[in-house]
Amino acid sequence: MTSSSLALYHGDTRRWLVMSARAYVLLDIADGKPERVAQVLRGKPGVVMADRLEGPPDVMVVLEASQRLRLAKLTVQALASVETVIKEVQLLPAQDD
Repeated sequence: MTSSSLALYHGDTRRWLVMSARAYVLLDIADGKPERVAQVLRGKPGVVMADRLEGPPDVMVVLEASQRLRLAKLTVQALASVETVIKEVQLLPAQDD
């Protein structure tokens, strides 16, 4: 376990749950195909959710990783896969507790 992750002991099951770093990303899509963008992003490592919104923004993506540095890398990789159709990005990293 790393110093940047938070672990919680989960009651009687006697196992540790690792809390991960999380980022929320809001996307405005230039080509008018937010469902296709969400579909592509759902298949990327670190993406736990990619949903079309009643935009703008058009798509919301949630990414998770065990460390913040890994989260940053996964976020860049995921967004690079659809960068040609992104008009605007808002990145909202979750605050560590």
